[in-house]
Amino acid sequence: MKNFLASLQLRKDNPTLLMAQFRALSSQIPILYILLVINALAVAITHLQSAPLWLSLYIPVALSVVCVFRLCWWEIRGKENITAERAYRLMKVTISGAGILTVAFGSWSIALYQYGDASQQGQIAYFLVVTGISCIFCLMHLPMAAAMTTVITFSAMIATFMFSGNPVFVATAVSGLFLILPFLRVINSYFQNFVGLVQLTEELKHKQEEAEELNLVNSRNALQDQLTGLANRRSFFLSLEERLQKNPSTPPVIGIIDLDGFKPVNDVFGHAAGDLVLKETARRFMVLVGEAGIVSRLGGDEFGIIFPCSMTRQAITDLGQALCATVRNPYEIPDGSVRVFGSCGIVYPEAGSYTAEDLYEKADFALYQVKSKRSSGVEFFSADHEKILTQRHLIELELQANDFASEMKLDYQPIVELQSGRVVAYEALARWDSARFGRISPSAFIPAAERTAVIGRMTRILFAQALEALAIMPRHLRLSFNLSARDICDHETSMALLAMITRSGLDPRRIEFEITETALLSDFDTADRVITMLRAAGISIALDDFGTGFSSLSHIHRLAFDKLKIDKGFVMNFDRDARCMNITRSVANLCQNLGIASVAEGVESEAIAEGLKAIGVRLAQGYYFSRPLPLELAIDYAARCDAKASARDSLSA
Repeated sequence: MKNFLASLQLRKDNPTLLMAQFRALSSQIPILYILLVINALAVAITHLQSAPLWLSLYIPVALSVVCVFRLCWWEIRGKENITAERAYRLMKVTISGAGILTVAFGSWSIALYQYGDASQQGQIAYFLVVTGISCIFCLMHLPMAAAMTTVITFSAMIATFMFSGNPVFVATAVSGLFLILPFLRVINSYFQNFVGLVQLTEELKHKQEEAEELNLVNSRNALQDQLTGLANRRSFFLSLEERLQKNPSTPPVIGIIDLDGFKPVNDVFGHAAGDLVLKETARRFMVLVGEAGIVSRLGGDEFGIIFPCSMTRQAITDLGQALCATVRNPYEIPDGSVRVFGSCGIVYPEAGSYTAEDLYEKADFALYQVKSKRSSGVEFFSADHEKILTQRHLIELELQANDFASEMKLDYQPIVELQSGRVVAYEALARWDSARFGRISPSAFIPAAERTAVIGRMTRILFAQALEALAIMPRHLRLSFNLSARDICDHETSMALLAMITRSGLDPRRIEFEITETALLSDFDTADRVITMLRAAGISIALDDFGTGFSSLSHIHRLAFDKLKIDKGFVMNFDRDARCMNITRSVANLCQNLGIASVAEGVESEAIAEGLKAIGVRLAQGYYFSRPLPLELAIDYAARCDAKASARDSLSA
């Protein structure tokens, strides 16, 4: 019983439930008062002639006035926004009021019972039972008031009818006696279900709020770089598109900044150090650009800048140089300090129609031009760049639209052994004579093929020609074939090349694949697996353009190369620049110590050839020996070199 009464109490510690109870009561209690007034006046009217006027008129009218007053109060105040504390106080008053009104109406109806005939007494019974039950249901959301009304109403009815002497009323009283407990259980059960519903609603509300908060966080994360806190790539392009739509006649000025030398920081000091560099770079950029512009991290070590629209071209130039300069300042990391450099490409567009992708591509191309010069600094996208970019687009379209297989061919540049003067191998060099554009440089169409994802098909087409040429060449000659960054990091392409060698029946030891450090930097782990697989098949691997990358020595240490090709930038200045000579000598000594061959590219004079031979370089290629030649001429050249070498050997003997 104690637990039952406790379950009916108002829960002051649950503001949500209190507010839910009050809102429900505010719509139910007015109905309760309307029922009371109508049924009470109906009883009063039928007893005007049989009962004293004070009992049949004055008391019910007074009670009805009280009910009407309370009804108006609930209609006005019940719809106001109130606090849980005030709702608690008002419902406490309502419980007391329910008890008082129940006693008042019950006493009044019992007093009328002794007046009137059997029909009027039946009306009293109806009033007590039906009106009482109706009021109980209106008070279900306030269980203490409903329970009190139940007990008082049924007790008054039982006390009145049990001793009436009327068998029907006595039976009604007995039924009422057995109805009290079920009604109390119904009240409790209804209220507990109501409490559960309120809790469930509150839980759903909390989950919805959590979901909305999560969506808000996800939306923020979708537009924010998690490492640096800057706007991310998606946000950068959204900002560009918004500004272009808002003022299409004045497109924004944007810059793309790339950190040169960042990857070695990750490789040597770890990604935690790299993260510190990126976060500090973001902070430095924000200080320089300020709130008027937008700084974004586009990915990796690439940052995007949307310059403030009020800046002049000179001010943008100065800011771009300042951004590159601030990158050059040392970065403090746990193991000491590191230095990187910055390159910046900027597009200052003239009035016209642009998309966000157009602006980004132009700025990125200007950045590429800076980096291709191997110098940090700032470069604006220019009319000359526009011509190159237009040509690049046309080449990409040509690669995608036409069957270029019939227009592709290979030329072969001899690789000469410096000591004997004999040709020992050829480097196969791709040539594209387009019916539409004429001769297109490999430096133009190879990157285009990589961007348009046709490089794998192009490689297979050219390698098939290389295998056909190798089958014709004398058996002592080898063939060197260049693989792009995509090729060496594509397991499918490498497997296709191995299958082609197997079908050709040629000795894999006559084949050499050349790769650049760019290929290794793009995906070292995949490149490592592919190189291991190719070498296991008997194919030699040469590292091309050695000396131009950031991590050449670490790559030689981790990968077993068969040959190093010294970049022509050092070789061509071998006889004019002491530093180039020293670098070349160091590479030659390194190859001798490792027991691998060294090849000098770009040999253009006899003096350079003799100097290379003197410092221990074993192989060389370049215009001094021969330009790239068609297959028949290349084979003839090798035969002439062999004849000269044989003649010299005979004279020496």
